Amino acid sequence: MTLKLEILGIPQPKQSARFRIQKTARKSFVRSYQKVEVIQNERNIAFDVKSQLPKGFIPFRTALRVKVTFVFPPLKGWSKKKLEQLEAGTKFYKTTKPDLTDNLMKGTMDAMNGIIFTDDAVIAKVESEKIFGSIPRIEIEFETI
Repeated sequence: MTLKLEILGIPQPKQSARFRIQKTARKSFVRSYQKVEVIQNERNIAFDVKSQLPKGFIPFRTALRVKVTFVFPPLKGWSKKKLEQLEAGTKFYKTTKPDLTDNLMKGTMDAMNGIIFTDDAVIAKVESEKIFGSIPRIEIEFETI
């Protein structure tokens, strides 16, 4: 079975958890938390994904191949010629941050946990890329293997 999804918007990385020291009258302890923007981004992805699922969809429980394309908007300093090439279909790879596997994939897959698959541990094969395009988005394809 194959499932294709498209999430519109600029791909956002998932940043590491933040830590702070919380003091009480008797002791101090470390508490971890996520920034509000990170939590909201995951909620937005989950909402978009749920709206695209076929009626009666049951989350995957078996091994999956995932193909993800993160499409970023062109840079402001690009020449008209380069923008025309982009519109004509030339593929330009994004070689700057955010990094692909740790930050971009983590946030995207975490947002779909329990919706598309029972646990992200069922993902056995991953194919991903970061490119520039005129419409920022995340394209995801799931296939059982």
